[in-house]
Amino acid sequence: MKKILAASLSLSLMAVLSTSAMAATLDYRTAINKIEAKGSPAVIQYFEDGKGHKGKMVATTGKVYCSSSSLKVREYPNADASEIKSLPFGETAERVGLCDNGWSKLVLTIDDKKVYGYAESYYLSSDQLIKEMNEKLSVTEPTEVLNFPGMRDGLSIGELFQGDIVTCTGMSSDNSWSRISYDNKQGKTITGFVQNTVLSEIKEAAKSQSANTASENGEAAENEDLEDEWVESEALIEPSSSGSESIWAKAAVENLQDNTDAANAIIVNEGEAVNVSASAKLESLGKFRITHYCACSICCGPYSGMNSTASGAIPVTNHTIAVYPKQIPYGTKIVVNGQVYVAEDCGSGIKKNCIDIYVASHEEASSKGVYYTDVYLLVDDE
Repeated sequence: MKKILAASLSLSLMAVLSTSAMAATLDYRTAINKIEAKGSPAVIQYFEDGKGHKGKMVATTGKVYCSSSSLKVREYPNADASEIKSLPFGETAERVGLCDNGWSKLVLTIDDKKVYGYAESYYLSSDQLIKEMNEKLSVTEPTEVLNFPGMRDGLSIGELFQGDIVTCTGMSSDNSWSRISYDNKQGKTITGFVQNTVLSEIKEAAKSQSANTASENGEAAENEDLEDEWVESEALIEPSSSGSESIWAKAAVENLQDNTDAANAIIVNEGEAVNVSASAKLESLGKFRITHYCACSICCGPYSGMNSTASGAIPVTNHTIAVYPKQIPYGTKIVVNGQVYVAEDCGSGIKKNCIDIYVASHEEASSKGVYYTDVYLLVDDE
């Protein structure tokens, strides 16, 4: 196994990846250590989980942001407790305690009243995940709208086509995804996420369409001075020194240098492929939908760059797969096209009869695409 680190990694991107990883893993013990490192005593309280069990909770205050597509806040810190409210991705809450069972105590405002509830700490980030915006944008190519800014966890909730106009209400902290709002054909308002590369400032989209029409007719493009005002690079609109004051353009340009393939800037643990032996015992699990993902922000959204999987294992190429844990438990050895993989990760977008294979880069994930094939359980002799 070897580690690869791209030399072009910028300091700003490293900061984004590091803070995302740390924020997502803040827990009871880490909170105590941070408090005591500042020379302050940790205030320990107690909680009940609604099932007769008691535990310890360290008092802490601060804003947190939902990093899940939909996070349930419950009456007690257990998954079976009554739901108080569901938080969408990026929603803000006030955290007042971290429990030793992996849950956080939150303060919410519901109907102008303060209400206490509990949510799983893993899905709460200390970093703001969405930069608020409000700008009309044009869609440059057909695309699916997801309920989460990441291909691994996002579920399709709509579809947009070239020329559609949407309202960009926010942008992910790494400038890879936009939160957009639009009305579908039934008149229902849809709020979801699309990759920034499929959005363009409306004036630029109109200019490009006009230029294409002129080219098809063999005419010289008029208004050549517009070329000095805008420069388009991979659907990111960059204004010149005297160009537009577009909020979208500013936000896109701020991170233009960092918007290269993020997967190339992440440490990747590479493993050798293990082929199943002829004497191995295999049990058919049926036909599965096979997809591929890497650790970049397009695939994993706010969890990009984290060097651990949902099971706690370090992700390794030719080894790690994301599964639906209720169907395939963590640690299970699975055979796909004659190669052995281990179930170590999961994702909200991965349901029954779906497997997501971990690869080294987004380019590899895209090139391998989506296909259906028979999948087998590797049965150990022991």
